[in-house]
Amino acid sequence: MPTIDELDAATVSADTDEFAANQNGTTRKVTRAQIVAGLQPQLALAQGALLGYGGTSVGAPEPIAVGANLQLSGAVLNGTTAPFSISNLPTAVGPHGEDLVALAQNGANAALPYAQFMAGLAGVAGINASALAVTATGATAARTLAAVAADAVSVEDYGAVGDGVTDDTASLAAAVASGRPVRLGPNVYAVKGQWTIGVSTVLLGVPGKSILRRIGQSGNGAFISVQGGNFCAEGVTFDANKQLVNIDSWDVLVTAQCTASEFNCCVFRNAAGANLGTGLVIQASDPAACQHVVRGCEFAANTVHGLWVQACAGVLVAENRAHDNGQYGFNIDFTDPTFTQKAHLVQILGNRAWNNVRGIAVGNFNATNTVPPTWGNANPDAIAILVTGNLCHGNALYGISAAGQSLLIAGNLLVGNGTQVNGAGILANVIDSRVIDNTIASSATFGIDCGGSIGSDVSDNAVSGAANGINCGGSQNVRVTDNIVQACSVTGICVNNIEADATSVNFGIACSGLAITDNWIELSTTATTGVLLRDGPQNILVARNCFVGATGSANVVQCLVADTDSLIIEGNHYNFSARFTCDPVALNSLQTLVFPDIAESVMVTVAASGVQSMLSSYQAALQGKISFVRVTAAGSGYTTASVAIGGAGSGAAAQAVLASGALLGVVVTARGSGYGPVGTAVPVTITGDGTGAQAVAYAAPPVPEERRVLVRCNCPVLFNLSGSSPLQENWTGADLTIPANGAAQWIGTWGTWQAASATH
Repeated sequence: MPTIDELDAATVSADTDEFAANQNGTTRKVTRAQIVAGLQPQLALAQGALLGYGGTSVGAPEPIAVGANLQLSGAVLNGTTAPFSISNLPTAVGPHGEDLVALAQNGANAALPYAQFMAGLAGVAGINASALAVTATGATAARTLAAVAADAVSVEDYGAVGDGVTDDTASLAAAVASGRPVRLGPNVYAVKGQWTIGVSTVLLGVPGKSILRRIGQSGNGAFISVQGGNFCAEGVTFDANKQLVNIDSWDVLVTAQCTASEFNCCVFRNAAGANLGTGLVIQASDPAACQHVVRGCEFAANTVHGLWVQACAGVLVAENRAHDNGQYGFNIDFTDPTFTQKAHLVQILGNRAWNNVRGIAVGNFNATNTVPPTWGNANPDAIAILVTGNLCHGNALYGISAAGQSLLIAGNLLVGNGTQVNGAGILANVIDSRVIDNTIASSATFGIDCGGSIGSDVSDNAVSGAANGINCGGSQNVRVTDNIVQACSVTGICVNNIEADATSVNFGIACSGLAITDNWIELSTTATTGVLLRDGPQNILVARNCFVGATGSANVVQCLVADTDSLIIEGNHYNFSARFTCDPVALNSLQTLVFPDIAESVMVTVAASGVQSMLSSYQAALQGKISFVRVTAAGSGYTTASVAIGGAGSGAAAQAVLASGALLGVVVTARGSGYGPVGTAVPVTITGDGTGAQAVAYAAPPVPEERRVLVRCNCPVLFNLSGSSPLQENWTGADLTIPANGAAQWIGTWGTWQAASATH
């Protein structure tokens, strides 16, 4: 058989041409078409094209275009010869947090969400954004971040650590020296005193967390002394740290060189020392005007005072808290022996003080500014001070104590103050001032103690629970009006002719010109006296007061006890009774008409033996006893004096009260007995190292001048002239009979009764 090479070559080949093929061991014929069936046809590609398939299933190859930024050169597809062109990309929107950012990361391409990309920049070292520009909301000019950051510098920028141990004094001083406001973080900065701030400064802290704590100090003075012209602190705690640094020093001292300061939401605590030991002191700068504001601050655990404002002209103390200080929570006072510098134009508004000796103290009652003191209203240290809207509770001696001129103490709430002896809700030794609209609730010795005041007004206050509701002894030209006094165990309103402190140092004035009017006075127990006038105060008006008492626990005779003859009584009521029924009774062998001391109208229903004497309840109780001693000549040159009471009786005793070498008054210490009928003048002898003092005592109070009592007669009543005591005179010169349903108006005249008119 010939080989393939021996055969003749075909000129053409057609699909019908046949070939021999072995199929399953049998030789068969097959056409060319059958052989090439299933083979891909011939591929033809244009220059620069690729062959591929873009479908999703098996299919015939197709041309693939070469995209942008790629180039096919010969048999090589190259992407590096043309740069990546962002401008050729489609316009995007956003960016959004989920958009991807291309990265070359560890030699490989990667993508990162845009939000994650931006957040990671903070952890990249070496990035300085200082030159970036920003525009504040609402502003028109852009500033660099460096300029914005420099508006206030951080103390950490100057090396402060803020761990409470490392000394940060130098860092703080450097930050302050920058002239920028200084930001304090929520850290404890250890500082050595005295740190002196000599330039205008702003400290910006985190309230309750930014603490400047003293870790040491050489010498006394202040932990921090502010001597720049202006100072502001926000949210800073100034901790004098008396547990570690127990020296006599202030916490923060604002010196007179600083004329404007502002403390907001700051804390001043732990100042030590019996003399200094105060949290914040604003030093005397009067007469220079100043602008100091202390608002929303706390003063606690200081050995002396929380806040002490000395002689300054213009300070606002508002919405602060002072507690657990050794002496006063807030003290507004300065003791200048030259009487030149004074505190004035100070506002004490909306503060809270508790667990101090005195909650709020304004001025002092030391007329000489010396030690020992001379009490009195002369040379007041506090003038034109407003104390209003404050809450003082649980302070040991006084909730508020005030001494000065032109003070307004209004709208304060005083609760549970005055647990110490002679304590009070409010102590007010004032001149030309007002104590109004306050509410006092406590069991203190006094609700309001305004003894020794001059030309002042105590009105519209509500006092409950004190032993003595209002004390206005030793006062001159004072009005006590429209007050509510209730649940007091000793007196509603008490008046001693001479007022003294707890050590018997008197205030140098005697009581006169006192108006007690239009008050509501509750007689809560059988031991309560409504109004008590002791030792002969002069020119007293008791008018239009409403005395109330529960049946069985009080009596009308408790309304008024008056050891004086210089008294006007009018328009008072007990339990709203218009008149009282008083029939004469036998008393010291006289048929005596005994009427309540507040009464101006009584009704006689039975008087078979007539009326030989008319006495108030208190006069009747004190017959023959010494009521009071009136000074008729003060004398001079006394440093000591004693009092001897003469007359027919025995057992009476009294003490002389001296002021400036003169006899100011006399205090009756024992009343004795047997000194004669009501109103009897009893001789008194004054002895001592001075000369010229004279006095006279009275056996029971005489009938006050112009004292008026209208006696209505439900039956015929004979008023005796002969043998009457006090004398009962009338226009007839004889006994006076008032028929049934008639009335007689009796008026006190020179210690006697005179019938001014009678109706038939």
